[in-house]
Amino acid sequence: MKRRGFILLPLLVLFAVMGVITGSGDLALGVENGGEEELVEEELTVVMVGDLYLSSWLEPILLKDPAYPYADPGIRDLFDQADLVFGNLEAPFSQRGEVYVEKKYTFRCHPGVAPALLAGGFDFVSIANNHIMDFGPDALEDTIAVLQEHGIAYAGAGKNLAEARQPALLERKGLRVAVLAYNNTFPLEFNATPDRPGTARGVWEHIREDVRKAAATADLVIVSFHWSGERIKIPRDYQRSFGRLCIDAGAHLVFGHHPHVHQGVEVYKNGLIAYSLGNFIFAGYSKETRDSIILKVRLDRQGVREAEIYPINVNNFEVKFQPRLFKDEEAQRLLREIQELSAAFDTGVEIKGDVGVVLLPCSGCPEEGAQEQESF
Repeated sequence: MKRRGFILLPLLVLFAVMGVITGSGDLALGVENGGEEELVEEELTVVMVGDLYLSSWLEPILLKDPAYPYADPGIRDLFDQADLVFGNLEAPFSQRGEVYVEKKYTFRCHPGVAPALLAGGFDFVSIANNHIMDFGPDALEDTIAVLQEHGIAYAGAGKNLAEARQPALLERKGLRVAVLAYNNTFPLEFNATPDRPGTARGVWEHIREDVRKAAATADLVIVSFHWSGERIKIPRDYQRSFGRLCIDAGAHLVFGHHPHVHQGVEVYKNGLIAYSLGNFIFAGYSKETRDSIILKVRLDRQGVREAEIYPINVNNFEVKFQPRLFKDEEAQRLLREIQELSAAFDTGVEIKGDVGVVLLPCSGCPEEGAQEQESF
């Protein structure tokens, strides 16, 4: 799978020469529409997945073939056609450090498997979770260095709390995107303090302040949470409170992970909250973790314009660490469950073939001349 390239600067120079850049920086097509030029709003497509754990049985495979997990042509197409691809990096890239807090499972990956993220076209990973500090500050430091070396943006952890709360900033198609990430799982010792490395814990005051600051400087704000409990499909009350807080403070999209299973989606005001996307590439075998979802969202400066849910098979007894799109009866089964889980939030999901389409406010309005749709 090829990593996408972007040629924004040359295009802007070309458009400037052609005299089609407006005073606000938006691109306008020189197409007559009743004697007037029609403005074309920038928009981009973001594909989001859940947990990524690239070690254990999978590590020797990835060291030889970084593209191994992306065998499904449908998933390759989804990723290749996206402007941005996001996920949660569930383990540090490091061979240094000691176990930081004794617990049942401690994860880390050989830094040599990092090219697997590039092979999938990942642009951003959250490092705010309950495993990124398994081997302490040295392993976190190595992880950040590896991500920087490979040009992959990250957020949610750092050498102190201030750094952990900083958003990743990405630019695509004339849109500036800020991405924040928070960890709301145990152990609490993983959380950063003003003078200790670690993750950004999701705290009401911090979330509100961080999102407001990001919204003041970026066109779009996306927030990632590692939250809830394992194998739980019903979001806890604090998840709904934090998700809505983000939207109220100026975010457009919230996505979560950690349960290893999917949860429902909620349309709230002008935003979308996907409470858990489950697993994506996860080097483990579990009879309880057999399916998850991929979220594909199209956004412009007004926010979410379209959202689709793709059901996937992540049962490694069957797919061998190569996630696969569900088809036909299996896709319908999972999408019906997503419908039911989302209905609890008064959010509709329409099943179209093997894809779930989230019903956004005024999604049936005409494309042109619909003031209500433009103010979504």
